[in-house]
Parts: sequence; C-alpha cells; structure tokens
Amino acid sequence: MPTIARLIALLLAGLLLAACAAAPPRAPSEAPVPVQSTPSKPAPPPAALTSQLLYDLLLGEIAGQRGRLEVAVASLKRAALASRDPRLAQRATQVALYAKRPDEAIDSARLWVELQPDDLEAREALSVALLEHGQLVEAQAQMEQILALTAGGDNLGQAYLRLAALLGKQTLRAAALDVMRALVALHPQLQEAQFALAHIAVRAGELDTAAAAIDQALRLAPSWEDAALFKIRILGSQKETAQAEAFYEKFLGEYPQAKTLRMNYARHLVDTKQWERAREQFKRVVADNPRDADAVYAVGLLALQSEVYDEAEKYLRQNLELQPENDQARLYLGHLAERRKQYDEARRRYDQIDSGGFFFEAQVRIGLLIARQGDLAGARAHLAGLDPESENQHIQLILAEDQMLRDAKQYNEAFAVLTKGLRRFPDNTDLLYGRALVAERLDRIDAHEADLRKILKTDPKNANALNALGYTLADRTTRYREAFELIEQALAIKPDDPYIMDSMGWVQYRLGNLAEARKYLKSALDKRDDAEIAAHLGEVLWMLGDKAGAESVWKRALQDTPDNESLQGVIKKFKP
Repeated sequence: MPTIARLIALLLAGLLLAACAAAPPRAPSEAPVPVQSTPSKPAPPPAALTSQLLYDLLLGEIAGQRGRLEVAVASLKRAALASRDPRLAQRATQVALYAKRPDEAIDSARLWVELQPDDLEAREALSVALLEHGQLVEAQAQMEQILALTAGGDNLGQAYLRLAALLGKQTLRAAALDVMRALVALHPQLQEAQFALAHIAVRAGELDTAAAAIDQALRLAPSWEDAALFKIRILGSQKETAQAEAFYEKFLGEYPQAKTLRMNYARHLVDTKQWERAREQFKRVVADNPRDADAVYAVGLLALQSEVYDEAEKYLRQNLELQPENDQARLYLGHLAERRKQYDEARRRYDQIDSGGFFFEAQVRIGLLIARQGDLAGARAHLAGLDPESENQHIQLILAEDQMLRDAKQYNEAFAVLTKGLRRFPDNTDLLYGRALVAERLDRIDAHEADLRKILKTDPKNANALNALGYTLADRTTRYREAFELIEQALAIKPDDPYIMDSMGWVQYRLGNLAEARKYLKSALDKRDDAEIAAHLGEVLWMLGDKAGAESVWKRALQDTPDNESLQGVIKKFKP
C-alpha cells in the first residue's frame, strides 16, 4: 500500500487538480509580483495512512468534482486534521475558501500555519479566512506576521500591495481601512505602504485620506509612475479636472519618459475633446517610440479630426507600415483622397480592403466615388449589387444612395428612396433625419417637421433634430420664438457645436437681436470655417452697417467654396 505522502502526491496530480481548483486570492494589477514564501521549517511527520483517511481524501475530491462543496470541505478538513500533512491543510483551506465557508477554512488554515509557520501563503490564506469571518483583530495580527517575515528582504513593499488586495475585497470597508492604517504605521516611510493605504482609502470612499497617502508615496518616490497614475485617478474621483491636468503637465515636465502617464494624458485630452493638445501628446509618444503603432495611428486620426490632412496622411501611412493589416487606416486614407478629389487614389485604397469588417463600408464608398465621377446610374447599380448582412448595413446603403441623389439634386428620388427605407425600418432615426433634410429642400416643411418631431418624441434630447427643426422654423417660417426654444435646448446639450451656434445666431437675427446674432455667428465661424456660417455672418454684419466686414467674410469664404449656393445667394441679395 502506498505511503500517505505518495497517495497525496498522486491525488494532487490528478483528482485534486481536476476538482474545485481554488487558488488563493491574487493581488490586483497594481500588485502583480507575488511575495515569495520564506522556506518553512520541516513539518512533523504525517500520520500513517488509515482506511478512514483514504476514504475522506477520495470522498472530498469526488464530492468536489460533483459540486457537493459542503461534503468536499468537511471531508478534506477531516483528512487534513487527521494527517497533519501541510499539503492537505493547504488543499482543505483552498477548497473551503472557494466554497465560501470561512469558518472551516480558519481551522484548516490555522493547521497549515502551525505546520509551516514561515509560509507566507499559509498566513495569507488564514488572513483571508479571518477577514471573511469578521475576525479583524486576528486577521491584522496575521498580516503583521507577514510583514515581519518579509521585513528583512526585498519583498516588504510587495507584501503591502498584496495585503491591500486582500483588504480591498472586504465588504466592511471602513474596518479594512483601519487595519491598513495600523499596518502602514509599522513602516510609514515605505512608499508601497502609502500606495496601499491610498488604494484602500479610495475603496472606502475616503478620498482625502487617499490623496494624502498618495502624495506621501510620491514624496518618497517622486518618479514612481504608478503612484502618479493613481493620483490622477483620485483627482478624477474628486472632480478636480484642472488639478489633474496641471499634475499631468508637471509630472511629464519632470519625467518626460513616463510613457504610460503620457498616453493616459493623451486619452484624457481626447475624452475632453481637446484634440490639438491630445495630438501633441501622442506625437511626443511617437517621437520617443516611433514603432508604437497605436500612438502613430492616434496621431493620424487626431490630425484627420483637426483637418490637418498632410499630417494625417503621413501618420496613417506610417501606421500601415507598422500594421499592414489595419484596414481602417486604409479606409481613412481613402476618405482623405476623396476630400482632395483624388478619386483614383481613393478607389485604390478602398480596393485594397478585400475582406473583413471594413469591406462593406469600402464598397459603399466606392459607390459614392462612382457617383461623384458622374456615373449616377453606375453608382446605384454598384450599391444594388452589395449584400448587406445586418440592419446597420441596410441603413448604410439607403443613406449612401440618398447622399448621391442629393448631391445630384434629385431630391424627389432621394425622398422616395428614404420613404421606401422607412417602410422597412419605420423608427430609424438616421432615415427620418435624412428624409427631413430632403423634405426641407422640396419645400415640404410639414413633412420635414413631422419626421423631426417623430425623432424627438422618442429622443427628446437629440441635439441634431432640435437644431434642424429650430433652424428651419427660423429660416422658413415666422415661428421665431418656438425656433429659439428648440435651438436653445440643442445648444444646452452641445454648447460648442458650431452649427448649433450658427442656428442660434440666425434665430437671434430673425428676432432682431443683431448684436447677439453677430456674437454667435462669429464664434461659430471661428470654430468652423463653413460657407453657410460665413453667409449668415456677412448678412448680419451688412445689416449692422459693417459692409466692409461683410464683404471680407464673404470673400474669404468664396476662396474655399466658390460654388456654394447659400453664399452666392446672399451675395446676390445684397450686391445684385
């Protein structure tokens, strides 16, 4: 008959690993390096194998495999106590913790610690069991023992981070914070200890305590990037956006190679729509890491967003050299070529996308290209030959056909295409909005208003619908007060949108508030160099008596868009 040690080894290699594999709790991402256990003193020799011990071992493992955790916990605990083998004590502890039975886990873990008093994993498991059972004082004592065992080596800092991970999982957050404060008092000049305290304080909602602890960690280790990132997180929780940005700038000024923090800052700037500043930060990342494909791509997209097209093309091409599989970059390069009226180059880019998630969109763009080159019938035939696989793709096809028909000024046909689409997708916002725009072109103001009202009935905060309806009422009717209220709502939702600012300027003009109109229209044109905004601003300036200013605005706009109908119309109106 095999010895108990041999039997345990066989079980651990087979049944034990297949059963409730409950590893001890791991540290979170902020504490990725495990603490190494100190070699333990040899455990007392295990008891002789008995039929009862063998029965409990087999019963425990088979019960675990079959999901009978209460039987598994009780059987393995009996086997551990009878054998006094540390491996079985460990196994019994792990299964009890997995089964969320901390009272049984405490008994097994205490045996494990008794047999291997210098084993950090054993004391950690006992700490977890005690915490889950609400025995905070004894849990704290075990944690102090863990710190004492690591105090003489290089793992003390990591021990603090792992203990923070354990305490962070407790539902009694205020009590967990008290325990961590007591542990940190043992080594207050250790930066990891302060870092751990900051984490537990955040989980407990004590942001001022967290801020003080993370500041102390940074005083002890000024260049510690993880601590700097956590300080940003705390400032974000405190809604201190300006302080966070100031800290980003200060830290990066002192430690310019902090790539992770810089990337974090760049993403923050993107989230807050500070496109230019975000682009500069990503460019700094690329300067230090020219083969960072994600950063290169981000610069390209942000340059495209800011309409810096030469720079966008440069970085998108660079991204494709690093990530030749990035079809989205090809799609954007095609868009760039289209904007420059380089239709052959755009077609070449789209043709390179021959499969995958962007294939359908590339084919739709090819259809639009064919239309722009004068072959409307061929373009519609190209779209008809595509096979949409989802509702979104169906909608995309309908809107593409609508766009090419509107570009060709075939508004009745566009209206018919959208109406047909709405029979199939009657509540689709994009189709309703598109048909409303076409209806306005056809002087069907009632249909225009009906479609926009339908959007607003289900989505009352749809800023585009509010703005479109408000502008039409201001421009095509005398319902100026109603128009003002709609545009005011849109502006509250999107206060920096230049088109909504243009609408507000136009309704103010209609209401006779010329000074207010000029203010909004000038701000809109500063944000977006657009021919229609320029036409509106020029008209208001003319009515204010500033004819030279009006002519200057119109002249600049004519240089970029000499064929714009709105611009030509207003110039003919005042300078026939």
